[in-house]
Amino acid sequence: MPAISTALSGPQSRPSLEGKTVVIADDDPIILDYLELRCRHLGLKVETASDGLRAVLKVGRARPDLLILDLNLPDVEGFRVVERLSDPKFAPVPVIILTGRSDEASKQRCEDLNVFYVHKSTETWADVEPLIYELLAHKPAEAQEEAPQPEAAPLVLVVDNNPAVLTELTQRLQKYHLNVIQASGGTQGYLLALRSKPDLILTEYDMDEGSGHYLLSRVKGSPSTQHIPVIVYTGTTLSKGEEFAIQRDLRGRGQAAAFMMRGANSAELMAEVGKLIPLPG
Repeated sequence: MPAISTALSGPQSRPSLEGKTVVIADDDPIILDYLELRCRHLGLKVETASDGLRAVLKVGRARPDLLILDLNLPDVEGFRVVERLSDPKFAPVPVIILTGRSDEASKQRCEDLNVFYVHKSTETWADVEPLIYELLAHKPAEAQEEAPQPEAAPLVLVVDNNPAVLTELTQRLQKYHLNVIQASGGTQGYLLALRSKPDLILTEYDMDEGSGHYLLSRVKGSPSTQHIPVIVYTGTTLSKGEEFAIQRDLRGRGQAAAFMMRGANSAELMAEVGKLIPLPG
């Protein structure tokens, strides 16, 4: 496992997770201990398992609020655990798949099973923690009304698997004094949206690591991000019929704020951006 900082962050103004239970399943004792420490620091009750069979048994007995699961487990591998837990005798439980695999088949399988994919890396906890809050925290209504924050330039998340396009769009947006963060795929983009809560998302439609359609459905399906407007674009050459079908799919359900061809000029793009967020200066 890559080196991960074990420094615990100080108290933050976040909803309490007290009373919530998580089961963590991983056959690497270092990772298991690390995640247990982190989760207990958040106020979670923690049950651990070192193989797939024990993970299933722990979920059945503890009835947790969340399962964090490695794929390469002894006895019963991670995807089989998820399949077993779909049995009606188990209470529904959200699942975060934490794995060193980065192949497209594994990512697609996670999407098919409606579980969250997180790649093991030096940023593992930075990706897992916001998901835990997204899945488990329930803010009381009065906590939603916070004191207004000092005005800052809007934050735009740009998602594209083409580095040249990321650079081009970032430079366009920064000319208007907007703050910009980047992601190289829909999966990473969704995790970054959870963590950073941007004011606007610009995403390519056709990407290898989580499509724009996937990102849009995740963002609009999550209470903490569903308010964020999303502009979807594509550099793929489309017929009029194909463009109309995508427009209808993305905008017909009120999900995408706009759908554009990437070749659109800067003025056209910024006009759409300006409809959704204020342009400083």
